[in-house]
Amino acid sequence: MIAYQCDGCGRELKKGALRYRVKIDVRAAYDELQIGLADLVRDHRQELLDLIEQLSRKDPSKIEEGIYKGFELDLCPACQRAYIRNPLKFHPEQGAETPEIDIDGFLRSLGKAPSPEGDSGPEA
Repeated sequence: MIAYQCDGCGRELKKGALRYRVKIDVRAAYDELQIGLADLVRDHRQELLDLIEQLSRKDPSKIEEGIYKGFELDLCPACQRAYIRNPLKFHPEQGAETPEIDIDGFLRSLGKAPSPEGDSGPEA
């Protein structure tokens, strides 16, 4: 049986249960380059060699994280609501409340989610 875990509160999310996927891409932002004729004709060889030398003394994972880092989170409905309210200050304990609406029950009534007894409901 496939099961997921909420990355917010740690609650188990069974196969077919409503869950939310959050994808976060953290990328370095750079201003647009203004390249002129002088830049095109200048010899950049020494600058590149100096840059390679500087980079060779650094941890590759730190260099990579300074440019790009990606995250994927699975959230239960309660943690999703807490995340939507304030994504920059999301704390798992904010989403630990019981959902007001039984979305899984609604989906089961439509035959879209497994019933609590473990059968898969009406066949499609």
